[in-house]
Amino acid sequence: MPPPSRMTTARMSLFRLLRLVLPLGALVLLSTVFLVSRSIDPQRAVELADMDVTELAREPRIGTARIAGVTREDTALMIEAESVRSLGDLQQSGPVHLTLTAPNGALNFPSGRVAQFRSDTGVLDQTRDQIVMRGGVLLETSDGYRLAMSELISRLQSTHVTGLGGIEGDGPAGSISADRVELTAKTGGSGGYLLAFSGNVRLIYLPED
Repeated sequence: MPPPSRMTTARMSLFRLLRLVLPLGALVLLSTVFLVSRSIDPQRAVELADMDVTELAREPRIGTARIAGVTREDTALMIEAESVRSLGDLQQSGPVHLTLTAPNGALNFPSGRVAQFRSDTGVLDQTRDQIVMRGGVLLETSDGYRLAMSELISRLQSTHVTGLGGIEGDGPAGSISADRVELTAKTGGSGGYLLAFSGNVRLIYLPED
């Protein structure tokens, strides 16, 4: 058998090099994607996604606003409202203080679970890091909880929702009533949430047929 030509030898060397370099390159690319996807700045957790702050400073009220961001626990937060009005002087670079008409929000957890809430009115106070919702407040989760309450407070920078003023509703096990409910992110990196009831908790168990 004739010895391999110089071109054939070069091709074989190139193939060996690519077999080594391409898998390493893929690992580097995956590591980069992972690191970039996890690098979330908590200070940017609340942004006015579909809101012209300059227009809001000029006009007493604007329609259809959307606020979106990510909490410290990597939970995606979205809040929408039919209309928004600024309370006091509004500066584009400063914290906002807004009243919301018919606000509704959603928390999308890394695990895929979702918690949604809505009400008749709300007040978003970026200085206090919260939105307070009142009137016809309803909290629903993708796990089957549907809870009515008088007041709901949702943090903006962290995953923490508090329901107050008497809780009435249903869950997977049956009918639930309590004085208070709290929804927080689970610790340990599971990407889920914890729903805790407190104060005169009553559960009427309804077995499945």
